[in-house]
Amino acid sequence: MGEKKREDSWNDEHDLLLVEVVLSHIRSGSTQLLAFEEAASKINRTAAACGFRWNKDIRKKFENEIQLAKQNRLSSKQKPAQKEIKQVVTISRVSLSEDTPVEQPISYNEALQKIIKIANDQMQKYDELLQENIRLREENNELISQKQQASPEVLAQEDLDAFLQIMKRAKSLTHI
Repeated sequence: MGEKKREDSWNDEHDLLLVEVVLSHIRSGSTQLLAFEEAASKINRTAAACGFRWNKDIRKKFENEIQLAKQNRLSSKQKPAQKEIKQVVTISRVSLSEDTPVEQPISYNEALQKIIKIANDQMQKYDELLQENIRLREENNELISQKQQASPEVLAQEDLDAFLQIMKRAKSLTHI
């Protein structure tokens, strides 16, 4: 992604474009951050610059339009939201654990709580594995260090002892 270059100063055209984009995002239920990113790409500025401009200068001038956009969003979402809630409640449960029957209805909040619990459990397992990984790496590094410090004579003696033990075992197996 290319870097945005600062233009000399904000002009009315840039301000109006920023207002249109932000109000459009408010009406659609999107976030202001996404609005700032969209506006930034259109006027060759950073999203941070658009956000600063919006909050410092423009927002105060368009309070009425912002309120209307929010009302439009709420009125257009009320009916579909009610249908959506009914649909969520009648959806069959996906078995998230052994104690959850598959055929009982589940509400959105119940599903969300289950998902959060599962995510927290996974995070805890991840942290435990991360700690074990760190411990094993330290142990591995220590063993490597010990091996490097061992003299060649000690290693040769260990190899000779292992070889002699193998030979004794082979000899005992041939006498059976």
